[in-house]
Amino acid sequence: MRMLTITANCIALAAIVAGGSAQAGDRVRPDARTSWGKAGVSLEQYWIDSSTCGHEAAATDLSDSKPAKALIYASRILDNTNDAVAIGSVQQLVSPEIQWNRAATLLKDALEMCLADRGYRQFRLTREQARHLNMFDKGSIERRKYLHSLASDPMVLEDQAYG
Repeated sequence: MRMLTITANCIALAAIVAGGSAQAGDRVRPDARTSWGKAGVSLEQYWIDSSTCGHEAAATDLSDSKPAKALIYASRILDNTNDAVAIGSVQQLVSPEIQWNRAATLLKDALEMCLADRGYRQFRLTREQARHLNMFDKGSIERRKYLHSLASDPMVLEDQAYG
């Protein structure tokens, strides 16, 4: 229960500092034109690997990370004050948005390591491929199938290797 409280406080802290902006949680995100692929991977295996790696990354324990420690520290200070000046000082001292971005980067790194360990590599979509991909609703089967058609194509992976 204590960890849940700390997590809730950290989320509340980030919302306060970010001014409740909708963009606050959307600052660290993948490049819309990069993806991961593996030559010849079946659609089923592609979905299994992406789901597995996504779940593994989401389950990464950040409790001992520097960003988590900084947010917990700030949370403890804020639990004991309603003073606007003190809250502003905590914001400057801890920089919660930066800490959230650092935590998100740790999760992104875990995801990428999982994919690389399974033989996937990054590639960059052409403008035309990205435009075609964006015609499909996010999360739709059509979008996933189109992305898989690129991600499993050895020529795409060779010609558009990234990173």
